[in-house]
Amino acid sequence: MLPRTFTILTIAAVAVAAGWTSPAITAELLAKEGPAEHASHAVLAAAVVAWLLASRPGGRAVPLAMAGFLALVLVEEIDWGSVYGWPAVGERVAAVFGHRNMHNAARGSSYLLFALPLVAYYLAPGTGRWLGRARPIRDERWAFAVLGALFVAGNMSAAWERAAQELLELLLYALLLATGLRVAREPGGKDR
Repeated sequence: MLPRTFTILTIAAVAVAAGWTSPAITAELLAKEGPAEHASHAVLAAAVVAWLLASRPGGRAVPLAMAGFLALVLVEEIDWGSVYGWPAVGERVAAVFGHRNMHNAARGSSYLLFALPLVAYYLAPGTGRWLGRARPIRDERWAFAVLGALFVAGNMSAAWERAAQELLELLLYALLLATGLRVAREPGGKDR
């Protein structure tokens, strides 16, 4: 059984059904800076904490690197504080990149650079040998692959592209949280 994968598919199916039956409410829930995006910020912050916990004791390298990467993604998601009324850093970032965050610079193409470490983590073959206990399990790999396919499918509809991205980002951050919690619960082992 693949519970994470099944959960993602179920939530996506419910979201599609909600979009058909209540498009206005669904669009409002999944709007940019709407409830789903704010929830994704909280889930991503929790994922940072989970990966930090997974790095104890002794600051294991892989979980610590993931926590650092996710912290960068979090500050990018909140536009370096601008989303919550702290515009100073976001304005400096905008002066350099032309946008309040780096992942939307270059007409959004830099967004893909933030996806590459996750693709490498979840889908690269043979990572089990050097990731140790931090290696993704089969269900996490499948869940990530399904999310990738759903991101592509969500970008096929101009009307729902933004809403799909917000929902799928929330699901991705939930997967990262679940993975971090699993790694934190697993007994020691070598992570370098």
